[in-house]
Amino acid sequence: MNRTNIIIGSAFLALIALFAFQTKWMTDSRNLIEEQFNQKVTMAMSYAVGILGNDKTFQATCAPASTSCLPLQECSPIQEVSDGFQLETKNEAEIPAIKSALGIALRFYDIKMDYEVAVVEPEMEFFTLGMQKGKKYSCSLNPLEKNESSLLQISFPGKEQYIFGKMKFMLFTSIIILSFITLFFIISSYTMIRQKRMQEISKEFFNNMAHEFRTPLTNISLAGSLLAKTQTSPKEARYLAVVKEESKKLANQVERILHLAKLENGEYQLDKEELCLNDLIQNVIQDMDLQIKEKNAKINFEIKKESLMLEGDKFHLGNAFRNVLENALKYSKKDPIINIAIEKNTEGVTIKFQDNGIGIAKKDQKEIFEKYRRVNQGDVHNQKGFGLGLAYVKMIVDRHKGMIKIFSDLNKGTRFDLFLPVK
Repeated sequence: MNRTNIIIGSAFLALIALFAFQTKWMTDSRNLIEEQFNQKVTMAMSYAVGILGNDKTFQATCAPASTSCLPLQECSPIQEVSDGFQLETKNEAEIPAIKSALGIALRFYDIKMDYEVAVVEPEMEFFTLGMQKGKKYSCSLNPLEKNESSLLQISFPGKEQYIFGKMKFMLFTSIIILSFITLFFIISSYTMIRQKRMQEISKEFFNNMAHEFRTPLTNISLAGSLLAKTQTSPKEARYLAVVKEESKKLANQVERILHLAKLENGEYQLDKEELCLNDLIQNVIQDMDLQIKEKNAKINFEIKKESLMLEGDKFHLGNAFRNVLENALKYSKKDPIINIAIEKNTEGVTIKFQDNGIGIAKKDQKEIFEKYRRVNQGDVHNQKGFGLGLAYVKMIVDRHKGMIKIFSDLNKGTRFDLFLPVK
């Protein structure tokens, strides 16, 4: 699966989780505020009944005693009644006392809201002080009332607005933060998709360009070979040699690009066979003999007496070793000395390439295996290349289920360790 799709998908799941957690947090906050409000109302009703118990007018028909309050208890549905309706067992003179006691109690517990109150007898009709349908809070008047079934009920029509007011800042800030994160996610996803598309277009253009270069380079090389066979002056021969050499170098770079593209796209499968590692490295060194002599380099290869056999793609492994050696030859300020050693263990073999070159800074070592990446250090950019050599080496080693490591310090040389598993 593409890395960009994985990143966007993971970010989307994280965004959904954030919305879920935020919703849960807001719900818990609302429940907590409502629970606190319920407790305050319950205590206020108990306090009000206590006041009524000490009221002389109310005491004419009631005896002061402890009361039992029932928060959120649902009694029988409250019925609509006309103004002036009252129970035979009740006195209209009690209404101001109830209102006064509740007012004192609610102010004491800082409940500044409009409310509606009623005295209810579940199995009988009741008298009301403006109670409407809604969630009610009940408080028993027993044994304050002679009638043991009487309940004092109160409701708050503006309760939801009260809770919203308490949560308003929390809600608005959450909406703003979530909106900002969502917008950032959308913009980031759009940018990543756009960059991915541009990268694919650039890669396609680059590969097509490499294909277009292959034919003229082949023709130039062929024409140079045909001209070299004719009688030419020494001056012309020198120019032809330059044409052939430079066209060969460019053709090698084009082939490297095309091979890398095929490997990345999965169009090329490794052609594995049984290989002798000693012979493969010796063949690469022999093929590079002219380059080695041109640089006045010395290569020390510790050939193992035992036959080191592994299963791999001869062509691509040879190219990988060649690229490592070319890097060592390129990036050296003095006569290159390259030591090649092979270490074997139970899991596989490690081929070590040690040079005396300019070295690579620690901060750049993680990036040298990326395509088109060249270290901006010293005289590196005086050397020709597209920055594909080490990217190709890493890809080939990875395809062989191996690994590559680098050990380097500036002006102290570089060592590449290529580990390849064996059966």
